[in-house]
Amino acid sequence: MEILPSEYQSIELSRYEKMFVRYAISNDGYGFLLLKVNPTMIENESLNVAITSRGIVFFKFFEDFSDSSLFGTTMQAYAQLVYPTAQKIIAKKLLGNKSISENGTTLKFPINIVHVFPSLKRADIEKSSLVAIADFVKKQCLFAEEFSELRQGFGIVMDRLLDNSLLPVSATPMQISNMNVSSVMQKIAPEYVTVRVACVANTETTPGVDSELLVIDENDVVVRAFLLDKEQINIVNRISKDDPNQLILACAGSGKSVLLISKCFKAAQMNPNKKFLITCRNENLHSLYTWFIDRAGLREKNVECMTFHTLCKKLLEKNKFIARYGDFDGWVVSAIDKLNQGKIQERYYGIFIDEVQAFEPEWYKFCFNMLENKDTKDHIFVICGDKTQRLDKLKKRGQAPWQVGEGYPSYRGGNKNIRIEKNYRNCIEINEYINRYVSNAKQYLYDIQEDYEIDPDMFLRGQAVFHGEGVKYIQLHTKNASCEIDTIIQAINKIHDENEIPYDEIAVIMYQGRFRRKIPGWLDKQYYLQQSLETRLRHEDIPCCRLYSSDAGWQDHFGETGGVRLIKFQSTLGLDFRAAIICGLVPLGEYDGIKKPNWELLKTNEENYNNAIAATQSAVQNLYVACTRAKEVLYIIAPESENESVFMKMLKDSIK
Repeated sequence: MEILPSEYQSIELSRYEKMFVRYAISNDGYGFLLLKVNPTMIENESLNVAITSRGIVFFKFFEDFSDSSLFGTTMQAYAQLVYPTAQKIIAKKLLGNKSISENGTTLKFPINIVHVFPSLKRADIEKSSLVAIADFVKKQCLFAEEFSELRQGFGIVMDRLLDNSLLPVSATPMQISNMNVSSVMQKIAPEYVTVRVACVANTETTPGVDSELLVIDENDVVVRAFLLDKEQINIVNRISKDDPNQLILACAGSGKSVLLISKCFKAAQMNPNKKFLITCRNENLHSLYTWFIDRAGLREKNVECMTFHTLCKKLLEKNKFIARYGDFDGWVVSAIDKLNQGKIQERYYGIFIDEVQAFEPEWYKFCFNMLENKDTKDHIFVICGDKTQRLDKLKKRGQAPWQVGEGYPSYRGGNKNIRIEKNYRNCIEINEYINRYVSNAKQYLYDIQEDYEIDPDMFLRGQAVFHGEGVKYIQLHTKNASCEIDTIIQAINKIHDENEIPYDEIAVIMYQGRFRRKIPGWLDKQYYLQQSLETRLRHEDIPCCRLYSSDAGWQDHFGETGGVRLIKFQSTLGLDFRAAIICGLVPLGEYDGIKKPNWELLKTNEENYNNAIAATQSAVQNLYVACTRAKEVLYIIAPESENESVFMKMLKDSIK
């Protein structure tokens, strides 16, 4: 039996819980033991959950009971009040998953909730007058005699407990296996699972996916559930009262966002009466997080998710201050001012910031000051990011948003600074391509500004763990929008038909969807890719949707609609797709004014030189972010070579 977290020595376990773990480890059969989870969201209802191939048993330990005379009165109240609530919550969660239930009334495997009294003998208890809860004591309690049996026969005791299933079981029970355990666990411990849309209702089936991998919820949204690995689960549980402030730094694709939201889920379930906030800058990332929270069933509990600008706006409105429509900068300035004046009283026990590199130092300070107990260790404050994905400018050493000085957390030592060495998103082929691109880009930056000190936390790399299709670099043969659109559609069809990737998991990521100025050598008067592409896709009966952008009309949200995702570079932070097509690169360089820069000439004017440096750095990072969105397949559609920018050269030279 596998123990989660595997570093269970680092979590707080009682004497008998430690014995329980040893007994479980000795069991040679299939299964998982989840320590210290709380699927019920009831205060102090910490459970240990054993999952075997046959079913699930939830264990709650009562180690303080040593006097049998107190058992009757105490447990009668518990059995009649707390236990029915816990039973109802667990049943609702499991029956809500259509892949493991039938008609919302019958489970495909047995479950039981068992209350463990390792210091009391059943023989002594049965002498008491327990008529009202006799059935509860018989089926849902485990006493010292049975507890000792776990040492020699863990599987035997489990089977006996599962014979008393709390819910009706299908006539042909399902075996829980590695194939479907993630679907089961998604309802029991969502902090240990990440989910992805397999297909949105009413769009298409998902080719090449075993139905046992799917979770079909009450809204008929079909998703794939993936169990986190041991290292990730250990990091999720690395929340210490001694180190309440944590920084997670890693490369794109390392699972930072997954870990952040999993940490939030874990903290929220263990502290059901506390308020938690997840915030970020990117609207699409917020949309994804909201979808995750809905799948975990925490949206109506104690977890809120907002972009930072929306957070400021809601705080102002809640406290009867003016928040003018569309005045994003004004919301921030006003909210910071009102908080400093003590006119905003709302606080959170835990705050989790994603893509923190996109935050300004003032925003970071604001979030920390929104903590309920910021001056003590009785709070949780977790931030994660990748400096390379700062899309407006490179940050030099000591200029990160969280490096704001005295009075704010320092992320050194212990569990405060977490580095992730793996790349879970990109396949080995794409990861190797990105590493070559990073090397080329760094060399170019060194060449144009030799004295520039690249922060050591820039361009972090990770080791990929699976193989995929890799990178296809396609140069346009004709200099017009029709040629580029034809090439994009051909790529979509090939990815969908040959790679068997559904439209919902393909993204077309555009550097520029619209460029008003005439581009040298381009046959069209204007470059207007996005609208023409969308029109063609619909004409070809290829479903598509527009993920959120600052441009008017780009307002579809994650999980709400199906089809190929159309998205801008700047709106992709935190997102990933099985396949990505990078396009809209024709204005790259022209748009930034740095297509073929004369650096020696630019150095004669400090302002022009600094602007060109900043634009170059921003373009390098934009391309890095876009390429790192693809998991299995990456297409790069580039202009003809004679019209090549310095950035096209970086991309092409990175092809092996």
